[in-house]
Amino acid sequence: MRPSEAAVTRRLLRRLPLVAEKSLRETAGACRTSEATVMRACRAAGFDGFQDLKYYVLRELTNGEPQAAPPTESTYGADLAASLGSVRRSLERSARMLGAADRVVLVGVGASHGIALIARDILFTLRKQALAVYDDQMAGFALTPPVDGLLLLAISHSGETQFPLRVVREATAMRVKSIGLTNEPASELAQAVDAVLCTQAVEPARGSYAIAPRICQLAVLDALFSLVRRTHGHGEPSST
Repeated sequence: MRPSEAAVTRRLLRRLPLVAEKSLRETAGACRTSEATVMRACRAAGFDGFQDLKYYVLRELTNGEPQAAPPTESTYGADLAASLGSVRRSLERSARMLGAADRVVLVGVGASHGIALIARDILFTLRKQALAVYDDQMAGFALTPPVDGLLLLAISHSGETQFPLRVVREATAMRVKSIGLTNEPASELAQAVDAVLCTQAVEPARGSYAIAPRICQLAVLDALFSLVRRTHGHGEPSST
């Protein structure tokens, strides 16, 4: 590890509850360092990223047993509010990019591909041609010139999934603008796209680890599409 990464790792080891309870941004602030340094420290320690570290810390603190939430506790409200708050500044720029596009390519793997399929259907109501791709052959077809009016929307919770990253890089080489939707603002995906929408899902040691992030992704996309509809007049019902 680099000295800065080793210093962060020592702080995290002394404050594991901080990792379990806080977001990447909050953890970096508490450690008086950048989000990127925390991410590098996590990877140097053998984890895929901050969320992967959080998962193992939560398992350790709960002895591997999922903890049931009290019946009155909201499991998604805080994550949704934090996610919508975190994209407030980047939402307008993303909406301008989407509003100016004629065609949209959506890329995601696994559960993120499911989100891409939902987004594809909504984009058609905004009068945008949309294609959800999940392999290199489809991506090559989608990026076949001419690419005028084309926009790429890449979805990856970790921001480190290699297929979306490859497609983003290919699109960038062709001067195609891209928007990234991820939970990790310091991830490779977030650094590679032209505009990034960051969710703030904290996966607790209870129940499914896949549902909360998807709900946050859908909420952010709903906010994006609603803004495009309001500002660009897409999807308005016909008067006839």
